[in-house]
Amino acid sequence: MTSNLPARIDDLPTSLVELAETLGMRVAVALIENFGGLELKLPARPRPDHPVIKALGEEDGYALFAYMGGGSMYVPHNRTTSARADILKLEAEGKDRAEIARILGISQRHVRRMANRREDPRQSRLFD
Repeated sequence: MTSNLPARIDDLPTSLVELAETLGMRVAVALIENFGGLELKLPARPRPDHPVIKALGEEDGYALFAYMGGGSMYVPHNRTTSARADILKLEAEGKDRAEIARILGISQRHVRRMANRREDPRQSRLFD
């Protein structure tokens, strides 16, 4: 998961500040930790086995659905470094791209871009 989780509301990605002010920092951090980089569908009436409820717990999970249910949200990650090597390693281990995004705390779109990017033959490599 993400190793550099925000400790203060000022350290959160801007898109999560209002959510943290309303539901608490604990909910915002748990979202980043469990779903960073993913687009979440938030049904108006979630089932008890919904992944968000399982990850956040019933109280925080249902509070999130009451606040944002019936739509979707992108949960930003808090990663600041390139993840291409990690992506290629996890892909070689047989993990799918959604799982890689969740493990690394980055978006599925970024995983796809990095995995599909070809190395520039004009650029020399520092390490083999």
